[in-house]
Amino acid sequence: MKKIFALSVALLLCAALAAGCAAGSNGGLAPSESPVQIPNPVTEVESAEAFADLGVSIDAPQNTGEVSYSIIGGTVAQVGFTLDGHAYTYRAAKGEEDISGVYETFAEEALSVNWEFEAKGVSADIKTAEGGGRLATWYEAGATYSLWTEDGVSDDAMSSLVLKLVVQQGLADAEREPFRPIDFLADGKCEADLDGDGVSETVTLVTTTDEYDWMRNTITVTAADGTVHELHVGEEEWLTEIQIVTALQVIDLDPNDGLLEVVLSGDYCSADYATLICRFDGTQLVLSRYEEPRDGGNYSGLRGEFQGVDEDGVVTVADHIDVLGTWWGARRYTLTGDGAFTFIPAQGELWQRTIDNLDDPENWTGEYGPALETKAELPVTLDGSGETTLPVGTKLIITASDETSTARFALQNGRTGSIAFTRNADEWFSRISGVEESEYFVMLPYAG
Repeated sequence: MKKIFALSVALLLCAALAAGCAAGSNGGLAPSESPVQIPNPVTEVESAEAFADLGVSIDAPQNTGEVSYSIIGGTVAQVGFTLDGHAYTYRAAKGEEDISGVYETFAEEALSVNWEFEAKGVSADIKTAEGGGRLATWYEAGATYSLWTEDGVSDDAMSSLVLKLVVQQGLADAEREPFRPIDFLADGKCEADLDGDGVSETVTLVTTTDEYDWMRNTITVTAADGTVHELHVGEEEWLTEIQIVTALQVIDLDPNDGLLEVVLSGDYCSADYATLICRFDGTQLVLSRYEEPRDGGNYSGLRGEFQGVDEDGVVTVADHIDVLGTWWGARRYTLTGDGAFTFIPAQGELWQRTIDNLDDPENWTGEYGPALETKAELPVTLDGSGETTLPVGTKLIITASDETSTARFALQNGRTGSIAFTRNADEWFSRISGVEESEYFVMLPYAG
């Protein structure tokens, strides 16, 4: 989403402040008995999804802490969060009534901030309380919004945060087209507004070669003011340097958070693939993490080669899978949904084997697979029939697996089912009903 950012500061002379802003020295939110403020009770809710019935959509920005959600008087959505050590209260409700709930005396000078998104403008007024607190209010698309902090944050910090919230909720561009990934593999450089501040940054992949001809990769983001931020890929935990880059893109995992992500993917060692997804939050490059089902660990990046991302932010990667032989499979990953920049496998999805036409006779007659042949009765669960055993000489093709406990298969007659297995930490092979897998098959074609 391309945006034009214009910031203008004007001194607004407020001749008479509203009665609701006249009294109070605690710098807090208004008591419920104020006739112009929102009433109690406050109902705590689990997430921003609970605001759907209120006709507004707000949430805390990325990289915030202590996030809480509540609904006030059945009409006002409220999100509390901390950012850079400051506590904020963010509210929204349909209509034009003051919902800030702030009892303060404000300075006569106020900051007027204006943004223009594709010829559609949004304006916010930012006031300073006598105690130093800052209050921002704005109106858009039939709803009123407010942002309050008791702390004396700077004009730049307050206006930048308001802009992030405006962009995050899509208030200024509700009918925007889905973001189209930017592929800059050929050029190694592109421009994109990574942090949603309305100004594009320059993204560059810098690759150098050491004395051993080993490639070293650095992702750099150059801000409009010339500040350069770097992410040295090879310094990240289990990851080694990618030697053959196969994907270099800017993508959008969440169209509502105002942030874009940078993807670097490729082969780091003899058909071993890794995908790095990072985002720039305006101050630093942050690398995503993922939860590895095989050992329960939490690691940098994603294992596998990047295949693409859909409009819902679901990322697909592909890799070699070692389950009853070695085969090429693809799996989809989503963010955890709790605000962390961490990926988990999409719910209920396995590594799906990439194979053309199971009905092709060549898939069942090849000496080295993909079909496997049993040499002992194999305990399985057949779909629609339950637990049973497959007789000696049965041919099957592994079609999917979670790599930890189950493998899906297909028979030549079209029947499907699953094989339950276990893996010990000190063994590279799996066991089926306690028996080593090789005891059940004529051959298992593992890569060397």
